[in-house]
Amino acid sequence: MWWVKLIVIVLLIAAVVSLGRALFSLVKGDGKSGKTMRALAWRVGFSAVIFLFILLSMMMGWIQPHDVNPTKRYGQPIEQSAPAQERSLLVVRRSGL
Repeated sequence: MWWVKLIVIVLLIAAVVSLGRALFSLVKGDGKSGKTMRALAWRVGFSAVIFLFILLSMMMGWIQPHDVNPTKRYGQPIEQSAPAQERSLLVVRRSGL
């Protein structure tokens, strides 16, 4: 669903903007006014909302997690080709040499 990706991207951009505001406030020297802490708190909040939204999306079936196992694709084993040395041994064994 395209709108789930859009929401996650918007929240990620908001977290990065908040982090930039905190950096700008820190460099500018407004540490006493609490702007840096407020901006960092917003960033942590955005990150937590992103995490919870992704979990909710998976539970509701809006998004599907995928395999990260390099030996499987879509849950099915991938046929792996044998290395060159093993292939030559297989040819020799089959020919009876």
